[in-house]
Amino acid sequence: MQSSLEKNLTLYPWYQAATSFSPWIPVFFLYFSETVSLGEAIRLGSIYYFSVFILEIPSGYLSDRVGRRITLLTAAVLSCCAYLIFLSAGSFTTLAIAQCFLAAGIAFQSGSDSSLLFDSLASGQQADNYSSYEAKGLQFGMTGLACSCLIGGVLGTIDLALPYMAALAGAIASLTLCWQFHEPQRSDGSVTEPFARQMISTATRLGNPVLLWVLLFYVAGYSLEHIPFEFYQPYIALLDTTSVTNWFKSDNAPLVSGIVIGISMFGGALGARASIRLQKTFGVTSVLLCSILFQCIIIGGLALWLHPAFLTLVMFRNFAMSMAHGPMMGVIAPRITSAQRATYLSMQSLAGRLLFSVVLFSLANSTDTGGALDWPTLSSILWNCFAVGCVVLAGLALLARFNHQQLSGGQNSP
Repeated sequence: MQSSLEKNLTLYPWYQAATSFSPWIPVFFLYFSETVSLGEAIRLGSIYYFSVFILEIPSGYLSDRVGRRITLLTAAVLSCCAYLIFLSAGSFTTLAIAQCFLAAGIAFQSGSDSSLLFDSLASGQQADNYSSYEAKGLQFGMTGLACSCLIGGVLGTIDLALPYMAALAGAIASLTLCWQFHEPQRSDGSVTEPFARQMISTATRLGNPVLLWVLLFYVAGYSLEHIPFEFYQPYIALLDTTSVTNWFKSDNAPLVSGIVIGISMFGGALGARASIRLQKTFGVTSVLLCSILFQCIIIGGLALWLHPAFLTLVMFRNFAMSMAHGPMMGVIAPRITSAQRATYLSMQSLAGRLLFSVVLFSLANSTDTGGALDWPTLSSILWNCFAVGCVVLAGLALLARFNHQQLSGGQNSP
């Protein structure tokens, strides 16, 4: 048994690298546009996000109910099916089905992977090392994602279908690794309740002020992290209007975008690698608050000036939240029973997606002028997000004073 659980710990970082291998990211919109219209391509994106939304919590509950390994195996199979359908897609309907399968694969993995890691460590009396193992897994995942984006950009210049073939290979690798996982036992003896009671019982965990503070941090950080990701492509496109360098012309925007994504993911790997050392030096609260501060600096910098030099800020967006991931998970996992952990993490992920959806909807309504996005409009959007981010940072810092002792104290029992 012990050797099987140790095998889980050995395979986990490589599993994260395989599941993060997504070479389609730099080319997916172009690939869709070969088959469908612009409006249909946008609707395919909404289908993906809606599918993740409706499957997030049920998949977490399934993990708590039937086990981590079977849920992760299901996620890998769904991902393989998604890429096979993408490669054979010739219409909007088939692309939409592929998007649903891809979303299901993402949802079924969400929370189950971290829960398998913690349960494996707890079974071997190593739960105190969870943050370090989680940070290592994220480091491998971000490195895999960075490499895959660069690979996808190169393959996409040859044939837009090739990145999806490469993604299928990654999904098969994750399925192979997942098959070798061993289902860990629940060291705390907890039992999963019927669905409705499980939802209520899990939600009551937010009565813990530390978990409530971390949830507020997560949903705020999720939105702030995705603001630069949402707007860096139009930022790059607007560089065409500057006279700084001819290299930033619209024809080169996809190439620049791919490079920025790749470097950003490598920055995330560096943030994950440094996270535990930073936590030991400055404490959990300081690391989490600094991640929000860095996001505000990135957004404010982009709002300040339209210049290629400021793209370096976007390249560091993943560093901030990756730096916070391991310490954050180290606070959450020990405070949630094994029978509720995947459900809780899925609910937290869902809350982050919901808030960001509201943010995007609000920004769209407040800036919809019917014309093309120009620099004054984009700058105004980013300044507003910067101001909100600063208010959020101040609020979290104030609330952290009431939880400082418990956050600094590390891991408590559920």
